[in-house]
Amino acid sequence: MEKRTQRTKRTFRERLSFQEFGKLWNVENTGGHLISKSPPVPVREIFRRFWPYVRSYHIWIIVSLLLIALQPMVQSATVWLMQVFIDQVLIAEDFSPIKWVITAYLGLAVLRGVLYFSGTYLSNWVGQNFILNLRKSLFEHLQGLSLSFFEGRKLGDILSRLSSDISSIERLIITGLTSAVSYIFQLLVFIGMLFYMQWKLALVSLIVVPLFYAVTRFFSSRIKLASRERTRREGAINSISEESFSNIALMQAYNQQSAESERFGVQNLRSFEAKMLKVRLKAAFTPVVSLIETGGTVVVMGAGAWLLVNNEITVGALVAFIMLLGKLYSPVRSLSKLLNTIFSASASAERVIEFMEEQPQVKESPYELEQAEGRIEFKNVSFTYPGKSKPVLSDVSFTVSPGESVALVGASGAGKSTIVKLLMRFYDPSSGTVLLDGFALKGLKVDSLRENVAVLFQESLIFDGTVRENIAYGKPDATDEEIVQAAKAADAHGFIMKLADGYDTPVGQKGRNLSGGQRQRLAIARAMIRNAPILILDEPAEGLDANSEMLIAEPMNRLMKDRATLMITHNLRSAAKADRILYLKDGEVVESGSHEELLKRGGPYSELYQVQQGAKKPLAAVPASNVVNLE
Repeated sequence: MEKRTQRTKRTFRERLSFQEFGKLWNVENTGGHLISKSPPVPVREIFRRFWPYVRSYHIWIIVSLLLIALQPMVQSATVWLMQVFIDQVLIAEDFSPIKWVITAYLGLAVLRGVLYFSGTYLSNWVGQNFILNLRKSLFEHLQGLSLSFFEGRKLGDILSRLSSDISSIERLIITGLTSAVSYIFQLLVFIGMLFYMQWKLALVSLIVVPLFYAVTRFFSSRIKLASRERTRREGAINSISEESFSNIALMQAYNQQSAESERFGVQNLRSFEAKMLKVRLKAAFTPVVSLIETGGTVVVMGAGAWLLVNNEITVGALVAFIMLLGKLYSPVRSLSKLLNTIFSASASAERVIEFMEEQPQVKESPYELEQAEGRIEFKNVSFTYPGKSKPVLSDVSFTVSPGESVALVGASGAGKSTIVKLLMRFYDPSSGTVLLDGFALKGLKVDSLRENVAVLFQESLIFDGTVRENIAYGKPDATDEEIVQAAKAADAHGFIMKLADGYDTPVGQKGRNLSGGQRQRLAIARAMIRNAPILILDEPAEGLDANSEMLIAEPMNRLMKDRATLMITHNLRSAAKADRILYLKDGEVVESGSHEELLKRGGPYSELYQVQQGAKKPLAAVPASNVVNLE
């Protein structure tokens, strides 16, 4: 433990230099959770992909741009008033114009404030609506992706792209656009004013523009690399955090806090380094730009002094020109920084586009099956998971009639859960056909198929809401009476009424305020209210104590009645209650029949049954008084 701690400290002390950090782009395995690089996407393509999300707000964008565009005109008028004040009041020693100059100056200040507030509020309102629409769209898109997508992704990275990356895109599409238009319009107005005031000085002042462009190009490409790397590391940090805290009990039970901290620390360090590289680039960019501005101003001051000596410009005009020149450099500087922001935000856009381009492996079909009878048929079904070479199922054939219960038994990895995934159309078979009421599942609309299926999982999946909301999850439009009836059928009404607020009692995250048996009875009530002709039971009694298992036995029998039931179980006592049992081995159905029939055959099912029964008997050599009943 001490060596590991020292190694972790040493890792944090080893800071990478500016040059060495460039090697980080090619590191693909640091701590086992590094998110893969997203494909690069041109900025033009990013705008093409996301602009439709603000299409309905075009009129408000135009209004905000007009409000923003008026601001440089007001600023120019303010500078012109300063020239009038110097030449016509101070130099001429005539105080008669001072009243209207001051009044106009104050009026322009108020007008500028109103324009700034209105333009800023409108552009931010549009930006937040953009985030609202894009985040909702991405969430719905992710919901429609196949199960394989989520099985191959880190949850923390998905959440990162759905939250912070979406916000970064807004800074590119809305804030970036409105800012760019504002800066460009300021440049046009200020340059026009400079040429109007003194065209020779205006030409001199534009000498520094190519320098701004060159410096911006140099820094922006490097900032984009740093931003892209940091977003990857942030995704890895979220992934490790989500995984660690979701398994906090396991982590603490095995004293793995230091190991998890080290995994987290590696990615945190890489994120820190990427951020600091970005900070160094931005910190270097600002003084370089300021130096260019200062050089340009000094050159203008020298040229202005020469023109003043030759009576080609007045003192007021020169002062106003230098003031306006400062305002000209401001949008030039801001535009340069904005380019850096655009390249930085484009890294987040690339990550979101990567997800948006994902397509579900299960293709939607047009035919809708309203109410199924519940006849399930697997015909010569074989299946291999994407990216794998070994098939999980090989030439599997069986039927489940309406009202019949069929148990799937066999060792872990035999293909039991895969059969359920194919029936739910989380995946489509590699070959063969799965049918419902004679219709191939590939020809059915996915939603209509799943409306005819109720599922009871090994883990009682309970949401952080009220008891009522969790039961109604099986039928969102259920009435209070239907909810109560479903709870009574699941033998849950009694304990629900003893809760503090009855059906309106919050159950806590994952139902932590309830016992395991109570959670499972809520899950049964949720399946009851769905009233689907097909029922899938995935080890629903696994992990329950004997008393809780007994309490859900009768509600389970009610749930299975008159439904085509497919049961996954390792407990052969539960399998014995099914009408028929399928014994799977290495993805093949090697035995099929009732419990009694399979026992008579003396095959692998019978052998497994004898092993399970024998394992529950106390050893003969141990006195009965010393035997502890574990059930």
